[in-house]
Amino acid sequence: MDDLVPSALLESPLELIRQAGQDPAIYAEKAGLPVEALHTPHLLIKSSAVNRLLEVAAEELEERFFGLKASRTLGLDVTGNLWLLARTARTVGEELELLAENMALHTGLVSISISSENLAGKLITVDFYASATIKSMAARQHIRQVQVVEMFFGTIVSELRRSLGKGWQPDYVQFMHAAPDDMEPLRDVFGDRLFFNQDVNAVHITNEDFDKPNFRAPARAISEDGLALVKRESELRTVYNTTFVERVRRIIRALSDQEGCTAEVVAHELGLPARTLRYRLKQKNTSYQSIYNESRLELARHYLLHSELTISAIAERLHFTDTAAFSNFFKRQAGMTPRMFRSRTPALR
Repeated sequence: MDDLVPSALLESPLELIRQAGQDPAIYAEKAGLPVEALHTPHLLIKSSAVNRLLEVAAEELEERFFGLKASRTLGLDVTGNLWLLARTARTVGEELELLAENMALHTGLVSISISSENLAGKLITVDFYASATIKSMAARQHIRQVQVVEMFFGTIVSELRRSLGKGWQPDYVQFMHAAPDDMEPLRDVFGDRLFFNQDVNAVHITNEDFDKPNFRAPARAISEDGLALVKRESELRTVYNTTFVERVRRIIRALSDQEGCTAEVVAHELGLPARTLRYRLKQKNTSYQSIYNESRLELARHYLLHSELTISAIAERLHFTDTAAFSNFFKRQAGMTPRMFRSRTPALR
């Protein structure tokens, strides 16, 4: 099953396609989107199709920064009630915390976590969902996530500038993909402190900025009615949209940059005994090990296509005992060695 997102996310990308003199319907068809998505803002569509649309458009229009350009007119209002609630937060930090607590349930495309990386500020880490059911190594548009990452980060920065000032920029930004040849468009939005080939996609903001008032909060308090509405919507989305398997997969992805990720750790995050986790996955005709392997394969493909990390560095990052173990794993899963995969499927930078 694929996570679903509102078709309102497409408004800005489709407008860019029109401005380029192209027919959005052709791009939608290539991405596997229903034609209704071009005209209906509240239609639920596959998140992987949104990602494909961005990547197809960037490639066909030869616009490396297509997603970044789309972020100029895309707002978090596409998340509906969640955005309305976040607007009433008392501080910038409170707004971000509300988004972090609820974003995955409202869009299906991303999940956000906030950590105190150091005494100077907070690290806003964003995990972008990619369907792990995709098996074709040749379908690069399915697994490349450069455009969606930069579009979402650009949107976040635009939203924060409403409270922190028109010229505000993050303390620094980390990208999992490799640096483009031309850095200026990214520097214009995010500043000079950009880091690529990283473990996570993340934005760092200072504690001073985190604690600043949210200027859109007229009552300087969270609306209880708004909070109840968001919680109710979240419950419905949990039941009808996010499957148990996808929740397990998302937790594994979120913890993958730590010291490995065992079934016991994931079960603890879900509030379940490990044996219950395994039993419920068996009922879904899968297993923890299968999902863990899919997630590691997904990350491996990403690093091979979109980073400049060596194969040995990727093996270490994904917690393999050595490069040979990683190569053997990748060959079993993908039908070719990591080196062959990287040489046969070059990615757009």
